Amino acid sequence: MADFGPVTCAGCGLLCDDVTVEMSSDGVRARPECPLAAQWFAVRMHPPDGAAATINGDAADVESALARAAELLRGARRPLVHGFEGATVEDARAAVALADRLGALVATGQLEGPWPGAPAVPLRGACTGTLGEIRDRSRVVVIWREDPETTHPRLLERLGLDDVPGRTLVVVDDRGTATAQRADLGLSWPRERDLEALTSLHVLQRGLAVRPSELAAELRRLIERLRAVPHAAFVYGPGLTAGAGAQRRVLALHELVRALCHERHVVTLELPRAPGIRGADDVLAWQTGYGGAVDLAGGHPELVTATQPLDDVDLRLLVEPGQTAAAEIALGGPAAGPDVNVWIRTAAPGVAASGTAHRLDGVPLALQAPRPDVAPTAAVLLTRLLQEVER
Repeated sequence: MADFGPVTCAGCGLLCDDVTVEMSSDGVRARPECPLAAQWFAVRMHPPDGAAATINGDAADVESALARAAELLRGARRPLVHGFEGATVEDARAAVALADRLGALVATGQLEGPWPGAPAVPLRGACTGTLGEIRDRSRVVVIWREDPETTHPRLLERLGLDDVPGRTLVVVDDRGTATAQRADLGLSWPRERDLEALTSLHVLQRGLAVRPSELAAELRRLIERLRAVPHAAFVYGPGLTAGAGAQRRVLALHELVRALCHERHVVTLELPRAPGIRGADDVLAWQTGYGGAVDLAGGHPELVTATQPLDDVDLRLLVEPGQTAAAEIALGGPAAGPDVNVWIRTAAPGVAASGTAHRLDGVPLALQAPRPDVAPTAAVLLTRLLQEVER
């Protein structure tokens, strides 16, 4: 018998809202079966013991921590507000309001590795679709260098790939992933050749010849599949959008989709790194006109196009990170490492606190609070932090 449910699970960006949770001495089990959901609920069902906040690693009360955080923010020349992996829409709204007051740089997700460039979608737009549209209309689904069987375990089920005869699953990947093993057509080349492949597909779509290479035959097989159907979808994620050159790769994908749409309908579906990223990007777009990375230092929003935008950052505020990470001020849990000057524990959205989250296709869903906690939400703390800064 379920301990609670059905509830919405934010273990990945799918936000399945039909999940029931069973707890026993053996651990936590989610129904329908999903290892990510079981892990996500297990971590949040048992909040860490200890102080509600810390200052330089020492236990403190929330009021003192907020006062110290406000002091740090007032003294910052170039603050950065980032994270949002586990944030709700309400958290993101409060964070953007604080960033606007501070004139801060706002970036969604963890900032690791080479800067990928300005997000492609704010630059040129994108043709997107919901899970329902892809399920009901797409005859070819191309998954580009992602393994949703591991990262989003119920995605292929939600897209109905086992339910519609004649539907083709194409996987572009040079790894032997669980998703690649399910492919009707598997294409393989090194990741550094993705830009070449995407631009060559665009050339082939126009009926022109491409430069002879070992990719040419595989690309022709893909373009023939796409030309044979009235509706297709490209599914992509960090395998395309992360790292050096990511902006050019994503722009090339969306240019290809626009060209294909002259004769058929083609949509894209992005798999975010973490469930809170889509909602934070949407909030940034509502509030500033841009998503992904926005600079508010000039008194008006600007899309971040600098090649090294973080070089002059002197203070970081990390909001609901998905993983433990170092930051000078962190709102979330568990506590980060020794480099954190101020940390305040928040109530975990979806278990201890309610809120709103956006599914990876942009559909808003409610997060419930089956096990409420006395800890404040990140939205409450950020609003109070804004009040402290303005004193």
